[in-house]
Amino acid sequence: MEYIVAELSDSQHDSGYLSAFPETLFDNVENRKPAWVPWYTLHKIIAGLIAVYNSTKLKKAYEVVNRLGDWTANRALAWSDDKKAVVLAVEYGGMNDCLYDLYKITGNKRHLDAAHRFDETTLFEALREGRDVLKGKHANTMIPKFIGALNRYSTLGESERSYFEAVVNFWDTVVYHHSYITGGNSECEHFDDPNILDRKRSDVNCETCNSYNMLKLSKELFKLTKDIKYADFYEKTFINTILSSQNPETGMTMYFHPMATGYFKVYSSPFEHFWCCTGTGMESFTKLNDSLYFHAGNHLYINQFVSSKLLWQEQDTVITQSTLIPQTDVVQFTIETNEPKRLHLHIRIPNWAAGQLEVSVNGENVVPLIEQNYAVLDRVWNTNDTIVICVPLKVTYSRYQIFQIPLLFNMVRLYLAQLWVRKI
Repeated sequence: MEYIVAELSDSQHDSGYLSAFPETLFDNVENRKPAWVPWYTLHKIIAGLIAVYNSTKLKKAYEVVNRLGDWTANRALAWSDDKKAVVLAVEYGGMNDCLYDLYKITGNKRHLDAAHRFDETTLFEALREGRDVLKGKHANTMIPKFIGALNRYSTLGESERSYFEAVVNFWDTVVYHHSYITGGNSECEHFDDPNILDRKRSDVNCETCNSYNMLKLSKELFKLTKDIKYADFYEKTFINTILSSQNPETGMTMYFHPMATGYFKVYSSPFEHFWCCTGTGMESFTKLNDSLYFHAGNHLYINQFVSSKLLWQEQDTVITQSTLIPQTDVVQFTIETNEPKRLHLHIRIPNWAAGQLEVSVNGENVVPLIEQNYAVLDRVWNTNDTIVICVPLKVTYSRYQIFQIPLLFNMVRLYLAQLWVRKI
């Protein structure tokens, strides 16, 4: 990382600009000329440098991203309202999101003001009011916008409550009205009418970047609300659209997840294909342990059933989880701590459980407190304490069908035509 950041620093212009393509592409966006999506790429560069700084406190990373933030602010704050509308009509990733993160480490108000320039308040207001305006919109353009809106609320607090409300409604709208049973969304990268997904099954459903971003959004919403619906969605989408997106033999990843009968997976290749989903696919498989556990004080939320070892540094405690779900219905936790410690363990009751969880501690059956669909074990724990949980399993299926009058009429007409052909 030190080497890469040093090379980026050497490549950075005196203005602070840094990218692998000329600055004129940003001029093209502002003047409605061909440019692809330079702001989308810049978001990834800024986010990557911030991640390096937050992880390592590397001074050079801070210097580079701070100057790049200044360049961004100089350009964005010079836009008229009309020019801003032109720029934001082209996919720009999570520019508001990364600039709010940048403001957190620099404290530079110009970085904050630049983040606001990438907030689409009219869009956010529509979703806050419960209006579904997603039809025809590019799905992976929409989701990062709302990740940024949530970051605005997280950064600035209750004065920005309306942004939080907009994000909650956006999540509900996408998940309950525009998502397939796998958790993925979109057809040919776009949202369509709500509740008609069975009409939109093809080889270009469920762009993987969309799932990647919906998981990011779900994680942040869970941190703010502790609502189990975000954990349930995270598990379903992670298993069906992230874990399934990689070729286990080559490491190549997928762009789309076909939902139509008879289609097959298409993976990227090392040199001929590098989609946006290839980049997020690389990232997804570096953070497979993300969102398994969450903590606040001495409360631990166990959201996913995955064999893992948690190093809970704040509590000087190690928790080892062992499970083979869904091959078995048993999950085991072993506690290691240097001294007796009172901890509140919140174990998710998944929405696919076929009945009540059976819980034992050190071989004795216990009845946990149930809070917000979590089984809570509140006690003083000693080293080598063991929890065994049985999660009853059953095979289920999901069926979703909406008959609209024109669709039903066409089905009947087709059936009658088939009878006529047979009669002839």
